[in-house]
Amino acid sequence: MNVHTLRTLGRIVGGLLPGFAARIARRLATRPLRAPSRIPPPGATAVTFRFGLAGLRWGDHGPRILALHGWEGRAAQFRGLGERLAARGYQLIALDAPGHGRSPGREANPVVFADAAVEAASELGPLHAVVGHSMGGAAVLLAQSRGLRAGRSVAIAAPAGLPDVLQRLSRAFGLPLRASRAFIAQMERHAGEPAASLDVAMLGAQLRGPLLLVHDHDDTVVPFGDGERIAALTGGELLATRGLGHRDILREARVLDRITAFLAPRLR
Repeated sequence: MNVHTLRTLGRIVGGLLPGFAARIARRLATRPLRAPSRIPPPGATAVTFRFGLAGLRWGDHGPRILALHGWEGRAAQFRGLGERLAARGYQLIALDAPGHGRSPGREANPVVFADAAVEAASELGPLHAVVGHSMGGAAVLLAQSRGLRAGRSVAIAAPAGLPDVLQRLSRAFGLPLRASRAFIAQMERHAGEPAASLDVAMLGAQLRGPLLLVHDHDDTVVPFGDGERIAALTGGELLATRGLGHRDILREARVLDRITAFLAPRLR
């Protein structure tokens, strides 16, 4: 279904049956499309945690760095970063979030992502750093406000807060006002918290270690202003790019080199 058709249906159904439209929108927003399982990319090893979470590991020794992808992403998206970190004597462990990749589950939201990061960190032991892209970027900052400890943090194309994300989703679904309010209420129940309490930029202000934010001016999924807001409230360093959008930023060599230099002074 293309975007125009989805918005048209959302506007019509949302006007006639706002509660029903909100339920459908909530399902669409919390049930990711799972990509087919693939063999690990060269240089990566498949890992499974004790409670079923899965992921990939680059490097077999050295300080550990935990990475978390975004919505409908996968651990393999961190291949370029994992290869660079392993070459410097670090380990990158990239999770498949719940409902993604080889990890169990059908539904997810930012709180579920954050809980998964905390759970994996408890099994990995001390973390040198955490890295997240998109929803994963917001989740690793949220996880740190909930007890995850890491010396350094990188958030790539991360949204600044759940309220704005939900408003953007409402517009994407074409929901009129009553349906939009019902949708947001259902998303809050699904997350188990009010959206206002999940302001990533404010939570990120609690971070103690260095923070690098990476965001592209041409990101059409999460506006560049979100990266600016997080940087302003946290004092984090903002690496601004152009022409990479939301996903290609994870593959750009210069960006990966800068993140690697921030995370991993050479050990060997």
